Amino acid sequence: MVRIIAYALAAIVAALATSTISQKWFSFDSSQSVMLFGALMGVINAYIKPVVKLISIPLTCLTFGVFALVINVALFALGAALLPGIDISLAGAIVGSIIASAAAGLMFSVFDE
Repeated sequence: MVRIIAYALAAIVAALATSTISQKWFSFDSSQSVMLFGALMGVINAYIKPVVKLISIPLTCLTFGVFALVINVALFALGAALLPGIDISLAGAIVGSIIASAAAGLMFSVFDE
């Protein structure tokens, strides 16, 4: 449960930071859509991401870990695509996933189970 909340908060921080940098990268209709995006990203990162990372271990090893960034970007863009009222570009997905990963890592270093 702590992981879902940490992922959700990290996604909210990433969404707000990315939309602050550029409205073309990430835009949202209301604050409620950002909260739903954070909750959805918390569930995606807690349950779907470990399975995808496990399946893609050979490709991640072949690319020396760069494919992990591709997975993060794809899941961040998937979360935005599933919710109406949120628009994201490729650059927004890249920047948002990097910010979300950094924020989640910081939260896990403080509030790890």
